[in-house]
Amino acid sequence: MKRLAWLGVLLVLGCGGGGGDARDASTTPRDGSTPPRRDAGRLPPTGPVSLAASDFTYTLDEGTAALPLWTTPATRRVRVEDRPPSATSSGLSLSAARGEFEPAQLIVGPASGRFTVSVADFADMPSARIDVRLAGFDSGVAETLTPLAPGDVVDASGDRGVPVWITVFVPRDGSAGEHATQITLTPEGGAALTIPLRVYVFDFDLPEQIHFHTQLNIDVSSLTSGRSVDEAKTLLFEHRFTPKSVTWPSGFRWGITWDSSANPARCMSFYDEPDEGPMYSVGALSRRYILGEGWNGIGFPTAMIFQFVDNSTPRPGTFCGERRGDAFGSRAYNRAWSAFLTATQDYLVAQGMQDRAYYYVQNEPQDANDARLAAHLCRLTRAAAPNLRIAISEEPKPEIAEDADGACGYDIWIAHVRAYQEGYAWQRQREHGEEVWFYSLDRDPPPYFNPTRVDAEGMNMRIIPWAAWSHRIRGYAYYDFSRYFHAGDPGVRAELFREGFEDYEYLWLANGGAYPAVDVEAAPDRTVASVASSMTSWNHDPDALMALRHQLGLYLEGTNAALPVLQIESSRPRGAYYLNFQDPVGAPSADPLSVGGHDYMKIGWDAWDETAGYGWMGENVGSAIVMTGYDDVSGFDERQKSYVYDDYGRNNLFEFAIAPGSYDVTVGVGRPRRGYPGDPHNLRVEGVVAVDDERTTDAAPTIERTVRVEVTDGRLSFEVGGRSASTGDWAYTFLAYIEIVPAG
Repeated sequence: MKRLAWLGVLLVLGCGGGGGDARDASTTPRDGSTPPRRDAGRLPPTGPVSLAASDFTYTLDEGTAALPLWTTPATRRVRVEDRPPSATSSGLSLSAARGEFEPAQLIVGPASGRFTVSVADFADMPSARIDVRLAGFDSGVAETLTPLAPGDVVDASGDRGVPVWITVFVPRDGSAGEHATQITLTPEGGAALTIPLRVYVFDFDLPEQIHFHTQLNIDVSSLTSGRSVDEAKTLLFEHRFTPKSVTWPSGFRWGITWDSSANPARCMSFYDEPDEGPMYSVGALSRRYILGEGWNGIGFPTAMIFQFVDNSTPRPGTFCGERRGDAFGSRAYNRAWSAFLTATQDYLVAQGMQDRAYYYVQNEPQDANDARLAAHLCRLTRAAAPNLRIAISEEPKPEIAEDADGACGYDIWIAHVRAYQEGYAWQRQREHGEEVWFYSLDRDPPPYFNPTRVDAEGMNMRIIPWAAWSHRIRGYAYYDFSRYFHAGDPGVRAELFREGFEDYEYLWLANGGAYPAVDVEAAPDRTVASVASSMTSWNHDPDALMALRHQLGLYLEGTNAALPVLQIESSRPRGAYYLNFQDPVGAPSADPLSVGGHDYMKIGWDAWDETAGYGWMGENVGSAIVMTGYDDVSGFDERQKSYVYDDYGRNNLFEFAIAPGSYDVTVGVGRPRRGYPGDPHNLRVEGVVAVDDERTTDAAPTIERTVRVEVTDGRLSFEVGGRSASTGDWAYTFLAYIEIVPAG
């Protein structure tokens, strides 16, 4: 492969799992894929090493002055204002496992005229699939993808680059090592340009089975224009997407399988539509798409069989001739409903589908009564159908799981990213084996990822499974996934979701073919933490992620002896730094501000600035909602008297550029004038909890804590404030000062 120096990026080939025991990966996975390398015993720690990695953003040598060609990672969404970079190199280079899709971007221009693009098959890998698509722009960002056939003419543009997506699927019979072919780009009336395309095939298989679960509300019928139902389901499966309606065009809903006029034993026995044709019978469709029989032999990993009617009244008003009454149901109604649940469970068990199917019980309980209802429906379902998996759109919370009328937990909790409370979620996973998935909403602000925005940077999609790994979350849901498809074809954002879901398979393999457990450090945890330690602290640089992923692939095939950890150098050298949070032009006014023999930088609510090397990201940054304060109270020093806070209590991320290394970080929170017993303070440093939902009082209005952290990505990250785990509400966190001292 092409090997170029990449300025400012190192990889630490470190001890996966902090020197812990690696999992034995010698057993062949149940889906038949080749297992990852076997690690016997402990992985030895090593120091940082220089990485001569591929440079992923450059101008191609094969272009001309009249027709410039350039490339950047597919995860960097091209914008109309983007121009060819100054760095140069030859051709396009990819790396992928067997069974993996891998895209590259060839960007043409800005230029005038027209051109055609074609890609020759790989001579030594003829079964590889190569898709060529033209990216179209929406809101100034590459978004749609339209298939290009050889000979299709493309118009260049004089005011923006034209991205051409070239996606290679590496077949499972592909041999490890480098494979080469060529791209031919022919300008109208000019000589053809030949561009090398190289693919390095890692010596391992991506699992065929999907391990990162999803619940994606997509209209499957919208994908069938020009496709059969099988082809539409295959399109989704190849993207590692699980639609809500796995068994479309039929389903397990009670109006089909139980309380139906077509059922000869209505409300007495389960009806799987045996009189319908196989492509319309839920009996045939469930075996085909849940178990994979007669389709791909694997099936979707999960299947929502039916769901709530609406938020406040999850079950139908009338069922089998019985009126429900209030949402809790009358005795007769609940008997009829329980009979349906029992019959459904028995059918699923008989068909061997019980481990994949689940009933989506309720969506977003809004108040205490809704929480009581969720607990009631949980108990009702468990009593009638103990082997029927159940899900709820809510973060794990004691108001439901520990209801006074009887404890009952959901198999799958689907938490909003901003409401997720890790402590209780991990307790439920540890003690009851429950799963947590999470979901986004359109209004999610920075520093959270938000893939819903049409103009969002590509890392907002791809980073989701990485953050999920850090939080021990196993799935992702979204209520309107059709927006990522255009005219039945996946767009750029849909492709980037797939890239992230494939990344998760790398992590799963690196963990010995297993999910990570709560309270246990998994082998790839340090790898993951170097790019996404949480939902709000994650790396935004696609080039850096691509470098890490490539080295992770080399580890999985056995070329690298240890797991990689991304390390990015910083313009600010390693050293001691002291930060005071205040109105920079207000009190304390001393310049320099010296406390305890140290001079403190005065920092307010400035947004992140690359040149300054520090700043904030958050929902209210730049508004009057984020505030500063100064309490002139005796008995406290100037650091403690001044502070900043979000008046709505929202999460905010402060980052401070600093060279990689280990640091002892001291944080001071609270305000001297008074305590806030109703507003517990929260603060994490590099994903490490420093202030853990701690309350201040008038007698002890300030808190100081010290933690030791490892910086790898060139930025020391502080997650400040947010929702309190103990109160469930947004809570003030008054940030006063930070001290950063090299450790060791």
